[in-house]
Amino acid sequence: MSGLLFEWHSDELEKQLNRVAGRIGNAEMLRLAGAIVRESVRTNFAAGGRPRKWKRLKTRQGQPLRDTGRLQNSVTSKVSGNVVYVGTNVVYAAVPQFGAKKGSFGEFVVSVAAHDRTAKTGKQYMVRAHSRRVRLPRGNIPARPFLLVQDEDRVEIEAVSARYIIKGNQ
Repeated sequence: MSGLLFEWHSDELEKQLNRVAGRIGNAEMLRLAGAIVRESVRTNFAAGGRPRKWKRLKTRQGQPLRDTGRLQNSVTSKVSGNVVYVGTNVVYAAVPQFGAKKGSFGEFVVSVAAHDRTAKTGKQYMVRAHSRRVRLPRGNIPARPFLLVQDEDRVEIEAVSARYIIKGNQ
């Protein structure tokens, strides 16, 4: 899985898992923990950001990051050994997660085709084909972190882990 990944460590949980690792298979427990985090991320999208709401959109109506659902639906989890990875392979995922400053992706030359334009006075005129430099992004993009684990998710993951630890000790 490439793209954006979330990482969370719990030293106490890791100690408990290592103590009983030989007695239980924890792949199922990790799969459930991944499912909890995936559902939490979906809730982050539905709520428009948690624990703090995402900044509103300036140029259009609607809820941030929800146009097509591509980013939300791309979040997956994968168990590998004693680790569960939760993330997305969507290339642009880091921009909404961390934000971006105006021009931070560099300057590019773009070609503009000839076209008609209407002046503020209502008069129409022809614009010749030309090229120009643009900085991307064209403005600051605020961070809208979606790949977060909430405190209640941590409690739920620890409860699932405790059930597996108790099950393994019996």
